[in-house]
Amino acid sequence: MPDPSPRNEERHIVPSISMTIQIDFHVDPVPFVGRLWDVSASGACLLFPIREPVVPGLSGSLTIHHPTFGDPIRLRASSLWVDRLESSAYVGVRFLETIDFEDTFLRVLMRRSGGFTPVERFGDLHSGTAFGRFG
Repeated sequence: MPDPSPRNEERHIVPSISMTIQIDFHVDPVPFVGRLWDVSASGACLLFPIREPVVPGLSGSLTIHHPTFGDPIRLRASSLWVDRLESSAYVGVRFLETIDFEDTFLRVLMRRSGGFTPVERFGDLHSGTAFGRFG
């Protein structure tokens, strides 16, 4: 089982006002479709409609699609936690392989500063999320 501790590294939040980056988390035979909320070197937070039955402990292929350019990013990932809110579910995933973001469309997002979201410990519930504050 993957380590469920939080990512203690800089997280880069996707500016949803300016773009939506679609993700497909395919756990054979089920594809879960959502969007990228934030990303770091070792994992990501994914946002799904509440109806998607994603649970912790799933492993599968994760594909990250830019809406207009760049090749999709494909890697293996495992779900560590799920936080269900009224209309959506946030899912923390850990990448099961390394990826060089400099070779992907996410390189610009990964270079931004100020995206760090500190988390005191796994399971801290601030503003209804298991991964820390939004503000």
